[in-house]
Amino acid sequence: MLPARPAFDLLVLAAATAAASVALAAGPQPMAADEPTYVHVLQPGDTLIGLGRRYLVEPGSWPELAHLNQVRQPRRMPIGSSLRIPLRLMRTEPGLAIVTSITGSVRGTDAPLIVGQTLPQGSELNTGSDSHATVRLVDGTLLRLRSSGRVRIDEARRVTGTGAVRSGVQLDRGRVEIDAQPARGGQPGFRITTPQGVLGVRGTQFRVEADGALTRGEVLEGTVAVSGTGAAGNKQRVAAGFGTVVDAAGRVAQPVALLPAPDTSQLPVLYERPLVRLRLPAQPGAVAYRVLVARDETFDAVLADVRSATPELRIAGLPDGRYPMRLRATDAQGLEGRDARALLQLKAQPEPPLPRTPTPRAVISGTRVDFAWTASSEAQRYRLQLARTISGGAEFAVLDRDLKDLQAVAQSLDPLPPGAYVWRLASVRADGDQGPFGDAQSFELRAPPPQPAPPSPPTVGDGSVHLSWQGLPGQTFELQVARDAVFTQIVTALTLDRNQIELPLTGAGRFHVRLRARDADGFVGPWSASQSFDVIPCVRDARDACVRAGNETLQLQ
Repeated sequence: MLPARPAFDLLVLAAATAAASVALAAGPQPMAADEPTYVHVLQPGDTLIGLGRRYLVEPGSWPELAHLNQVRQPRRMPIGSSLRIPLRLMRTEPGLAIVTSITGSVRGTDAPLIVGQTLPQGSELNTGSDSHATVRLVDGTLLRLRSSGRVRIDEARRVTGTGAVRSGVQLDRGRVEIDAQPARGGQPGFRITTPQGVLGVRGTQFRVEADGALTRGEVLEGTVAVSGTGAAGNKQRVAAGFGTVVDAAGRVAQPVALLPAPDTSQLPVLYERPLVRLRLPAQPGAVAYRVLVARDETFDAVLADVRSATPELRIAGLPDGRYPMRLRATDAQGLEGRDARALLQLKAQPEPPLPRTPTPRAVISGTRVDFAWTASSEAQRYRLQLARTISGGAEFAVLDRDLKDLQAVAQSLDPLPPGAYVWRLASVRADGDQGPFGDAQSFELRAPPPQPAPPSPPTVGDGSVHLSWQGLPGQTFELQVARDAVFTQIVTALTLDRNQIELPLTGAGRFHVRLRARDADGFVGPWSASQSFDVIPCVRDARDACVRAGNETLQLQ
């Protein structure tokens, strides 16, 4: 008859104690500090044999537990003490990761992935350009794989009977952002392997990038243990706010402080153009800048991921809405700094029409201004605002005109007083949704230059007529002489920088003359009133002098 199980365990334990003691006496080799383990707190009735049957793949390998934990008296293990059990010895069962978010093109091992899909151990994720994926691993860790990356789920298993899990991934290329869950109840931590090293944590936030020859790690919260896997491999502990680089030989560089978060205090509250331009102050030590725009604060669904060598970042293709942003600077080693958080509020639709007339900085004579613009396919009507130019840029604070519900693509205003003006346009949809105003256009409305005074009475010389008129300093003049009053038969057209002219006589008959002034800045006034004069026929004497009959003279009309 077999003895009761507890007594039997004790007999076996007693028989094995000597062997275990011999092994320990020969030189016990305790576990490495970083070996993944499960910690069991000893309870009343616990024995090594019983724990072997409960946890181990090979129950009979319990003497190894005694050896690894340096248990010299297995029958006197203190209640409440801790027993470390290597995960490599423990029974496990498969666990599953789950895809929680996808942006763009993301493929698994054999096919495209979808949100909600479960991934067993050994699964791959591949993101295309401008593509992102978020996966919740078996231990609850969130892994966010950015564009052009590849990661494999190395471990996704639950340790039988413990609630512990074994979780780890291999990053072949690209960048991941990790939000690792704290290890509870003796659970092992999360690890990520790259071609150059291993990064292990027990609950923290950090980033990892593998670009072929290097691995970069940036710690935002907690501490990360970084180990090189090459021939020259060493170890570093990297605290929050620091980063390190692992080279191809496995050398882990001394941690360096991450660049501070960029200054976003001067960013606009509202953006009104489809192409968003973010202008940041330049940071000392920064060689590049990056912005991520997401659908919500979790940053699981990234809508834009833009990098630039300058502090100006441009984002295109976003619909109107409110979006959280994370902005960071990159140092010369490629380590990305701390995040600055900001809100992007975009209202760029419907886009404003393009102004046609007046052209920018046009100078217009008179009191009437004709406005015209392009037709927008998104607009049912338009809004035009007109204001005086004000020093300091507050032109539209006080409006001269605010014309709403314009159906046509043209509008005339008359009369307008002389002065400097700015105007702008907006499109309005059928439902009343008004888009942003376009860029303001400027023009100047001037009273026309005064008409030149009529020419003084001409004086007749031998074969010529002399004309003179009044003008202002800096003006030039256009003079026309024609045979008809409507100036279709022009016989003389001159541009003059003086206010008098000696014209040769061009035969007899009636002639018409008019002129207009041009200011120094090119502004042209109206034509003067037309005037006429008669040239009486004459004959030439032997000295080629003009001889008129009787008292006939040149007549001014």
